[in-house]
Amino acid sequence: MGNWFCKRIEQRIIIQGLDAAGKTSLLYRLKLGEVVTTIPTIGFNVETISVAGLTITCWDLGGRDKMRPLYRHYYSNTQGFVYVIDSTDRERLDRALEELVRYVFLEEEAAGTVVLVLANKQDIPGAMTSLDIQQALQRQYNFSSTSNSVSAHTVLVRACSVVTEEGIHEAFEEFSELLRLKHAGKANVGLLPLIWDETIGNNKDVSKNEVTEDSNKGKLPASPAPGDKMMSLPLTQAKTFLREPWSYLKSIFIRWDV
Repeated sequence: MGNWFCKRIEQRIIIQGLDAAGKTSLLYRLKLGEVVTTIPTIGFNVETISVAGLTITCWDLGGRDKMRPLYRHYYSNTQGFVYVIDSTDRERLDRALEELVRYVFLEEEAAGTVVLVLANKQDIPGAMTSLDIQQALQRQYNFSSTSNSVSAHTVLVRACSVVTEEGIHEAFEEFSELLRLKHAGKANVGLLPLIWDETIGNNKDVSKNEVTEDSNKGKLPASPAPGDKMMSLPLTQAKTFLREPWSYLKSIFIRWDV
C-alpha cells in the first residue's frame, strides 16, 4: 500500500509555439523561478520540473520554420503540450493557431494528449485576452466535429506573463491535474470553458456555446486572467479533495516523496 501512495508519476511534455513567443523564458521561469535572458533556440532545451506531485520532463522546441517539420520526431511517449502564443502579436495569431492545429491537433503522434495554450505577455498593454485567443482557436478548429474525435485532446487556454510570473503557476497546476486525470483515464476531452468558481462572484460563461452545470461536471475551474480575482489556495485544495479525495490524498504522499 505504501508503494502505491509514494509512486512518482512521470510525464513528458513538449513546449511549442512560434519564434519569440517566450517558450524558453517560460521553461526557465518554471525551472529556476526567475526571468533568464535567452537567445533564439536552435534545436531544443530539456529540463525536468516538479509540479503538484508530478515529475515533468519538458522539451522546449525551437520555433523557427525549419524546425517545425521535425517536431513529430520528438512526440513519442508525450502526454502533454504547452503551446505558447505571443498575445501582443495580432498579425501572426492566425499563423500561430494554424501551426497548433497542423502540428498538434492533426498529428497522429499527438493524439489524446492534454494541450495547454498559453496567452503570454499579458504584462504588455493591449495584449489579447485568453477569451480572444480561445475564440480565434474555435474559428480555426471545430472541436465538436466527429472527424476530430479520434484525437480526443483535452485543451485549455489560459493567460499569463512570464515576466511578472502572473498566471503561470495557476495554469500549470491545472495542466498537471489534467495530466494526472488523463493518466487515470478520467480527463474530459475537448476545449474546456473559460469559467471559474462561483465563489469569486464573477462566474460567467465566456465561451461561444452555453455551458450548463451538467456539461461542466468534472471539469476544473479555469484560472482567471492576471488581474482577476482568484480562488485562495486553501479553497482550491478543499474543492480538489471533495471532487477527487483519493487522488488528492495520493498527490500529498507523492509531493512528500519528491
